[in-house]
Amino acid sequence: MTDQRDMYEAMRNAFTDALAEHKSRPRLMRIDAFDAEDEDGTPVRVIGVIDDDDAMKFVVIEEDEDGAIFPVARQLIFKKEPAVGTES
Repeated sequence: MTDQRDMYEAMRNAFTDALAEHKSRPRLMRIDAFDAEDEDGTPVRVIGVIDDDDAMKFVVIEEDEDGAIFPVARQLIFKKEPAVGTES
């Protein structure tokens, strides 16, 4: 018969192993939004940055053909330069 100490150790080990395997959610950092382009030249609006598995990614808003918008994580974007004569 297993005593209480053995039962405690078995449960503690099981929980420790389960927590070690649990992947945490990416952390989102909100930033001042700015306009950019993806690698294909498609305009996007950047609204934040996430740390996903030690890789920083931008959170952009995309719009599909039906007008639905949704957030997407992108690793590579290019900031749009202001049009000539529009700088303040």
